[in-house]
Amino acid sequence: MKLERHVGGLSLARKVNYLRARGWREEAGGWSSERFQPVPIARAIHHQLTDDLSGALCAMGWRVVGYSERGHVQMRDGERGRPCSLPKALRVQARREWRPVAELTYELFLAAIVATEGGPA
Repeated sequence: MKLERHVGGLSLARKVNYLRARGWREEAGGWSSERFQPVPIARAIHHQLTDDLSGALCAMGWRVVGYSERGHVQMRDGERGRPCSLPKALRVQARREWRPVAELTYELFLAAIVATEGGPA
């Protein structure tokens, strides 16, 4: 599942601002951060979106149990839940709140964008 499809299109300028505000640097080979070597902007957006969405779920009681080599996050619902992918965690949380996954994902993403752009979190 591509998380980006739930957050809508971003202009190139907004993508760049979003990444820079989150500590990414533009280099000759792409975008890099503390955890990632230079990657294309689409991959950098995916990694940052993964961090922001998993962080938002952590505030709802989920835990990050680890990352794969490719940067995919494994989540756990509280202390006893079975590990699952971020997309599954978003589906479970959306079901728990009785709303569409896209709506929950977009709301969490907008909160991250607003925080990035200096608005109230």
